[in-house]
Parts: sequence; structure tokens; C-alpha cells
Amino acid sequence: MRRIVFILSIALMAVSCFDMGSKSEQSYTLVASFEYTGMDYEEKFGADSLFFDTTNGGLGIGFHNLAFYHKLNAGKTDVLGGFLASYLCPERAEEGGDNANRAYVMDPKKGSNTYLVYRFNPVVSDMPEHDVEFMEKKYGTCGMVGCFVTNTVEVADAVAANFELGDRLTLYASGYINGQQTAQAEILLADFSAQKDSIVSTWTPFDLNKLGSVEYIEFSMVSSKPDVPLNFCLDDMVAAINLSYGQ
Repeated sequence: MRRIVFILSIALMAVSCFDMGSKSEQSYTLVASFEYTGMDYEEKFGADSLFFDTTNGGLGIGFHNLAFYHKLNAGKTDVLGGFLASYLCPERAEEGGDNANRAYVMDPKKGSNTYLVYRFNPVVSDMPEHDVEFMEKKYGTCGMVGCFVTNTVEVADAVAANFELGDRLTLYASGYINGQQTAQAEILLADFSAQKDSIVSTWTPFDLNKLGSVEYIEFSMVSSKPDVPLNFCLDDMVAAINLSYGQ
């Protein structure tokens, strides 16, 4: 696998055109698709690549007003915990390779190449302080709408090998403002509570509306069996952004 450092910056809304003392308000819907205009992924990064940011202390990946954080190792050559961007083609999973960072998707989304993989590390110091943060919180609000999630190939394989009737794998998302939890949303990524086994194998909508306006989001996973990695894939996070600049 070809590993490539992907340098991104948090893109802030331009305010230099505003007159001193003026006020500008903006409301829009942000879709964090992780598709970056003008980049030919296959040519620039190869068919199987991982991207993570090594600038600004290696804090994470930015997509406009949202930051998706990670913690890097000392040499800044790998992600210890948190998010990294993956361009590991799901349809190539049968060829082996890095299935810990490959989406378990039977029918990949057309026109979507890049997604995020979340790595959970039980060592607290190897995880970022927050998972997703609204970077312009001092200028307005960020109302969460939803995102799409699925399993990694590694997780799906571990679930298939270890789960029995009654077992579940649950993903939780918790919103926070001023350190206080706003609400928590959850979705099942594997559900063996019925006779028919169910492992999420498509990009599945995860409704985050109940979180309301947030400053940051924390993710967690709970498995009823210990031998399952607590990682997942995320794409197309949607947020309602309201900003106000000036006096």
C-alpha cells in the first residue's frame, strides 16, 4: 500500500471584504464529502492510499468549518487514534491489504472516492481531545443534521467470526456545548438480536438531528464481544451553519 501525507488546512470563511463596523450574516448547509476539487486521486495517490495531516502539530483533517481530529505517532507516520482519510477502494477488499482502513461496502457510492476512518485507541493519551469540532463556534452555530456510516472490512470480519445470537455493535455520537452534553444519537452497525445476522455493509444514514447545535462531537462504540475493533467509516457529514461577523 502506498501511504501518502495529505496536507489540508481548515478553510475559514473570508471576512476581509467586510467594512469595519459592518455586520454580515451567513446561513448555509455544509456537506463534508471529503472530495477535494481538482485532485485526481488515482493518479496522484494511487488506488490504495491513506491521507492524514502533519501540519499544525498533526491535529487532524479540515473540511471548511469542521475539523476531524487525530493523534499521530512521534514520527508523524501513522495515526494512533481519531480520523484519517482513506482512498482504499472497497471493491478491492478481496485482494487483501489494509482492511483495517477499508470500507466494508458491497455497493460503493458512485462518484465518491474518499471517506474517513475512525480509529479508537484505548490509550487515552493516544486519542485527540475531541473528535469533530466546529471551528468558528465564536461566530455562530453548527446544527448537526446527519452523516453516512459503515463498517471497516476488519470489523465486519471480526463480527462475523465472533458474534452469536443476541450480540450487537453500536455506534454513539454525543454533542457538546461548553463542555455539557447536548444529546446522544446511536446506530447499530451489527445486530444479531434476530435469527438473521445483520452487519451493515452499505453507506447507512446516521441521523444526528437530536444533537442540535454543537461545538464538538465525540464518538464511541460498544461491542457485546471483546474481540471486535471499535472502528468505523464516515462520509458526507451534513451540518447547518449560521455565522455572524462584525458589529
